Amino acid sequence: MFDVTDASPTAVSLLALMKLKGVGRVKALMIVDRPINETEPESCREVLMHRVARARLSHVRCAEISEAWMKSEEQLNRGRELGIQAISFHDKGYPERLRKTPDPPALLFVKGSAQGLHATRGLAVVGTREPTSFGRGVARRSGHIAAETGYAIVSGLALGCDTHAHEGCLEAQGIGVAVLAHGLDKVYPVADRSLAERILDHGGCLTSEYPVGMTPIRSAFAERDRIQGGLSDGVLVIETDVKGGTMHTVRFARRQRRAVACIDHPIRLCSEVKTRGNRRLIESGHARPIANGEALVEFLNYLKPVIAAEPDAVPEADNGGQQMSFASSE
Repeated sequence: MFDVTDASPTAVSLLALMKLKGVGRVKALMIVDRPINETEPESCREVLMHRVARARLSHVRCAEISEAWMKSEEQLNRGRELGIQAISFHDKGYPERLRKTPDPPALLFVKGSAQGLHATRGLAVVGTREPTSFGRGVARRSGHIAAETGYAIVSGLALGCDTHAHEGCLEAQGIGVAVLAHGLDKVYPVADRSLAERILDHGGCLTSEYPVGMTPIRSAFAERDRIQGGLSDGVLVIETDVKGGTMHTVRFARRQRRAVACIDHPIRLCSEVKTRGNRRLIESGHARPIANGEALVEFLNYLKPVIAAEPDAVPEADNGGQQMSFASSE
């Protein structure tokens, strides 16, 4: 077949490997440890079979590799028809921030413009699916401020804090990156389909490490969390309890050496269940407290881009000399 015009032979090879029993993304990247540059399908399969043999995967037969290769081509072609691009770890278009993280995706699927993946500055905004009214307003305001400051906004497109952060980003005409835990042929949750379309319409993208047809499973949401921090220079926590997906993202971010900040709530909200994780992160010194818009701008200006920017490429924040408070967001 090999009609996959947007996917490299390396991408096809990695996807084929991950269809084999006992081969995940880490093992696949150990086997395909450099690009496959042959142009003919048969030559590419031969190179892949040679590398599988070198890895001593005695349980894998040549027929299984050929079948997995064909299935990968079919899946990638199906994605291409839906406007989904596949980028392998070894391809030029793979985001450098993500490439430098522990346990990077072997493949990244992208729908929309990939410019957000390569933005000079990126901020992951995360939090509970059921924020307080204060948290909803702060998430929206934070997305707006960060976008105005020149940051791409990265989230998991979950209901709640993620959604409101993207709404604020769009208000500021910013670029959004939504990291999904399933194939990009669908958007989950369904309630965010309209938001996903608006992100695409405004020059943003949807991205995932899963091919078309992959449905959401519980473990994929935790795995997705590492990509959010990996695509960003820092992570901003809006609201969270002491357990949950947000804390997964924070742990991944610390492992990735990303700066973490979280909203420091007014005293009247400190007893709320949805702010207990914030209190713990602040008290443990694992996150920088953000009490208002000014503190957020200071944090954004403090962040060092993971990927070195060109001189004068980072815009300075401009709030017109006014005090910015989150209090009016409630």
